[in-house]
Amino acid sequence: MQGVEFQGFGSDCTIAGRITMFGERLTDFLNGQERFRLHKCEFTSLDDGHVVPLDSISLEREELLCVVGTGPRGSEKQRVRLEATRMQLAIGPYIILGRLHTRAGVDPMKSVLQREPMIPLTSATIAFTLAGATVVQDVSTIIVNRLLVDWISATADEASLFPDVPIRSPFAMNLQKDMTRAKHA
Repeated sequence: MQGVEFQGFGSDCTIAGRITMFGERLTDFLNGQERFRLHKCEFTSLDDGHVVPLDSISLEREELLCVVGTGPRGSEKQRVRLEATRMQLAIGPYIILGRLHTRAGVDPMKSVLQREPMIPLTSATIAFTLAGATVVQDVSTIIVNRLLVDWISATADEASLFPDVPIRSPFAMNLQKDMTRAKHA
């Protein structure tokens, strides 16, 4: 059991604090719990930037859109070589670019759909608007709640910027989200 820095993102705020973690990796801990206790928290409103401090709060996993990966990375002995696929996604008010790691020969999109709710992306960038200003933050790992992702896509620009990293899109597999029904309902 250890306390680690916590930086999370909700639908209307960013969340900073400390989390008491059991296990070796934050991803495994988040996937193993549906509720988390945070300590010495600050919630920053995306709308106007005001900060609400709290000594302690219990959050449910479904309230977290994504979390910056912190703490230990797990046992070196258990790591296997994985392929990286550059992905872009939207989740709530956030746009994220990062690398999804999968075993060789495994389709990355199928892998995303079959994984536990919280999936890590490495060499990531998250962008969002805070009090009317655009914030862009580079992080080594961001853990995304795949159940809340709005879309996953790739751009031609990414293909030219990252020629050595394959780019996958759900649109190639007819997995795009149909927003037209919501407008006519």
